[in-house]
Amino acid sequence: MRRAALAGSLFRLNLVVKKQQQQYRFSAAGSKGLPGLVDHCKLMQKIHMGQQPYHVRRKRIQGVLRKMETNYIHWLTECGTKESLLVLETLAGVSSYLKKDRSATANVQQREEEEGEEWTGASPYFLPGVNDWLCVLLERGARHASRPDECMTLLWAAAELELADTPTLQHLFRQLLNEEYTGSAAPGELVRVIQLVSLLVKRCRMPIPQIDYLLCRLSAASLDSRESLNVLSSLLRMRERNSVEVVRAVSRRAVEHVATYTARDVIYALEAIALLNCCHESYAGAVLNRCIALHAELKPAELGSVCKYVAMLNVSRRNNETAFFCSKELRRLLPALLRRAEQLLGRFSLRDARCVMGCLQQHKVHHSVVFSRLTPLVSEN
Repeated sequence: MRRAALAGSLFRLNLVVKKQQQQYRFSAAGSKGLPGLVDHCKLMQKIHMGQQPYHVRRKRIQGVLRKMETNYIHWLTECGTKESLLVLETLAGVSSYLKKDRSATANVQQREEEEGEEWTGASPYFLPGVNDWLCVLLERGARHASRPDECMTLLWAAAELELADTPTLQHLFRQLLNEEYTGSAAPGELVRVIQLVSLLVKRCRMPIPQIDYLLCRLSAASLDSRESLNVLSSLLRMRERNSVEVVRAVSRRAVEHVATYTARDVIYALEAIALLNCCHESYAGAVLNRCIALHAELKPAELGSVCKYVAMLNVSRRNNETAFFCSKELRRLLPALLRRAEQLLGRFSLRDARCVMGCLQQHKVHHSVVFSRLTPLVSEN
């Protein structure tokens, strides 16, 4: 009797499990995998490409993600390579909707270090279990990635979603950093690789891989305006000590593009000039002159960012050769920034006011009206 009852219970349980699994089958006959997963991904893509307001799309995508977090365990063992790539590409493509109001990962990591906490390596966008599932999908995709574009797609997804699976990331980069690929790849592809390296080093704490071949090619490659800025920003992100010659070579050739820089480009260039402290002098001078040309168009936040980095270009800062080589351009730029600051009085945020005040003080520039208006704002906060 007991054996019969137990057998009946197991039979009914098996039917229930099969019925639950049936809910996740593909509707198309003969298809493999789980329909829920693919349908969720397609729905996310449809919402992302839709014309609804951003906040509506954001809310809907977060709702779809919550459903995926509920059901991911059903998909763990049944996702093939194709489904793995689909999930990673889809989530990476909508990552801007997943950020919510969180601080940047770098700031979170810095705060953890200051407080003595250990970094867990988990993505800030997902529950721990979902993070592990996505790392499994990343590993499955990497196992079958044979073309450079497949490797870069997986690395891009890992960077966007902050999946810190170091062995898998290193495996993918080995296919992109060997002499054979770097010797034949187009300059744009090389820039993309160095950008991915820097993002994963910063966001996922991946050890800097062997990039000698890559740096050698970049130092001699013909890059356009955007590519040059991306290389400088990437090297700044990594703080690679052996990249001084590459920085000087790339920045020297980028001088011809500076005349096309927008205000945002100027800010990125000033950041590289101030923090790398090894850009070519002709490039630094050209960027400062471009800033003079654009100063009347700067918005309050842009002026604050410009002042933040110009403040670092002062002779009192140790080993700051740029300040000496570009002293003439700086003397011309500071009055222009002061005039623009006077025009924008009353529109500065606290952050921008502090940057403007700090720049003027570092360079010993005094203006009674500007100081009288900005000092109360800065001191009260």
